[in-house]
Amino acid sequence: MSCNIKLSRVKYSALCLTHDCNLRCRYCYAGKKHANSMSYETARRAIDFLYEESGGKCCVTFFGGEPLLEFDLIQNIVEYSNVTYGHAIAFRMSTNGTLLSPEILDFLDRNEIFFVLSIDGCSEQHDLMRITAAGGGSYDLVAQHIDRILEINPYTIAVSVISPQTAKYLAEGVIALFDSGFRYVLQTLDYSAGWNKEHMKVLEKQYRELSRFYFKSLETGRKVYYSPFDERIKTHAQKPYGRGDLCDLANTQIAIAPSGRIYPCVQFVGVDDEKHQAHAIGDVFEGFDRELRITCVALNYSQKDACAGCAHEGRCAVNCGCVNWRATGSIDRFPPVICEHERMLMPIVDRLANRLWRKKIPLFRSKFYDTTFPVSSYIEDCMIRRGEEDAED
Repeated sequence: MSCNIKLSRVKYSALCLTHDCNLRCRYCYAGKKHANSMSYETARRAIDFLYEESGGKCCVTFFGGEPLLEFDLIQNIVEYSNVTYGHAIAFRMSTNGTLLSPEILDFLDRNEIFFVLSIDGCSEQHDLMRITAAGGGSYDLVAQHIDRILEINPYTIAVSVISPQTAKYLAEGVIALFDSGFRYVLQTLDYSAGWNKEHMKVLEKQYRELSRFYFKSLETGRKVYYSPFDERIKTHAQKPYGRGDLCDLANTQIAIAPSGRIYPCVQFVGVDDEKHQAHAIGDVFEGFDRELRITCVALNYSQKDACAGCAHEGRCAVNCGCVNWRATGSIDRFPPVICEHERMLMPIVDRLANRLWRKKIPLFRSKFYDTTFPVSSYIEDCMIRRGEEDAED
């Protein structure tokens, strides 16, 4: 199959600035924390490499560990890139938010570095899994900045992870995030955790509760995006996932470790030791190992035999090689919990969508059936904000 793979230009890259982090999240996949960080020289070569491999247009996400531990390096990278390549490279960031400050937020605002914020939901849920190095909760450290974050970018994405221990908080946590002002919640399971049938029953109850909130939100014209619902509705209303739509590891998306080694995605980086280096597909100094890269892409694109004839084929998470690799150690072998979760969730989502369709909810029909919705919605939001600002003046 690999001979039929045509590689694409790199479009997205995570730039892992450090293996260190000030949190000790219980579901973290990055491995033991240590202070090895990317040098400025390696960072410059990474930017040069990405400019070359992307054809002059790339989106780079500062990653870690916690990237804000290397805020000075972030500033230097942005300056180097802007001076050398203008604004050909757009910068983004994934952060736990605990190290944000007014000064850092101002810098991010000035340089249009938008970011996703790791926040699991309500305080009880968040503090159960996302703990500091000293063992305390981290929710309050993040929550104090939410208003300013959403002032800078109202479209900031809240990234939430659900584990067996926090499943009972799912609906409460998501609603809390929306009520805090977030409009986009990207949520996933920790698929590598020890899920069982009782946990799935808890999740089912929570999803049902959340579906009622979602229906009411769209019914009243409230714009919300919740990935477990929205993405599955899209695969029915628009089109199923094609090759690379859900995950395009080693192809249009890659990750670069502090050492400069290139990995298929961030979940492969780990501590970048000998064990992890076996999965590297090159480095920023010598470039890609083409054959290793093609092998990874081919495995990710491969047809999953176990999915043949499944009613949910093309709509679920089995085509995410990153998730598969983390949970099973293989890009093309998915964990059984994915199937169990999808078989439980998909009927809830489809009933929700059917009800929204039958009730002729305008926002639902625009959101999923009007191709101009992203643009028209943004213009509408800008007009509303402008009106609010004028009213305040």
